[in-house]
Amino acid sequence: MVHDALTFLGLALVTVVLFGVTLLLFRSFAAHRDELARRWAGRGQAALTAGKPGDAIVALRTALSYAPDRREYELLLAQALGDAGHTEESYNYFLGLWETRPGDGFINLRLARLTAAKGDAREAEKFYRASIYGTWEGDATVRRRDVRLELARYLLEQHDHNGARSELMIAGGNNPDDMGLAMTLAGMLQEAGAQTDALTYYRKVLAAEPRNGRALASAGALEFALGDFEEARRLLERAVRVRGTAGVAASAVTGALLAKSERILELMPSRRLPSQVRVARILAARTLAKKRFDACSAEITSMGESSSALQGLSSGWAGKDSGASANALRMNEDVQDATVKLVFDTEVETS
Repeated sequence: MVHDALTFLGLALVTVVLFGVTLLLFRSFAAHRDELARRWAGRGQAALTAGKPGDAIVALRTALSYAPDRREYELLLAQALGDAGHTEESYNYFLGLWETRPGDGFINLRLARLTAAKGDAREAEKFYRASIYGTWEGDATVRRRDVRLELARYLLEQHDHNGARSELMIAGGNNPDDMGLAMTLAGMLQEAGAQTDALTYYRKVLAAEPRNGRALASAGALEFALGDFEEARRLLERAVRVRGTAGVAASAVTGALLAKSERILELMPSRRLPSQVRVARILAARTLAKKRFDACSAEITSMGESSSALQGLSSGWAGKDSGASANALRMNEDVQDATVKLVFDTEVETS
């Protein structure tokens, strides 16, 4: 019994020693494997940051071979696949990750971009909205705002100007005191055709930063487009002056618009002008418009074509008001208004 007990004890000790050695080796191997996974993942992250998604794919696949099912590595690999142009493979990878976490803002954003690249506008918009209302790590408010702006840009590309305008107005309402955002919103609203809303944001920027040359030039151009030439001249003059003070030359576009605004104001027959000055401007404008009309009519006739719009104007230029003298204009404001309307209609149609 003593002999058997000693034998059993010896075997038990050997087993314990072997178990300890095996556990030590296993833990050493596991630690080494984790270290290799982190090392390759770090290389993949660096390659992705450096704009080398192909190298990142190789490194991240290697990392996942050492640490399978590591979510952060899978996210990086899916991102690298998308950046490398492997749209379908990246989409399937992200879709698999989405199934486990459908509320993840980053995953929904990547799926939105990938479905947009595939040309599926409805799915892209769905994923964009899921990203806006999804969960984010870090400053979620800023990330949601950026996604909303990206959605607005995508809607502009799809020519959905009303949808883009709605998203932009929401973005502005959520961040009312961010002047950098206000400038971005103004430019995008202008692109969406919401000129008045864009001008509101430019004015907001100028109220906080009256010497913002870019806002002055953009607001002046908008006022010019909307027909308020006096305000356009005022803003454009300030833009030129501010940029000149800063040692930066005003752009050629700003200078040209300023010159046009000044010229238009010199010619504009405003009711606030003395009667004699207004009549002189009406006569000058009538002469210019008649030349435009004659030149345009001659060109269309030489092409063997006709224009119903110009035919309608012909009766106006054949009427008695079109040849009214300066004295007749001074004596009758209705004739002045009729002449101004004929000039305006002519400029619109001939342009």
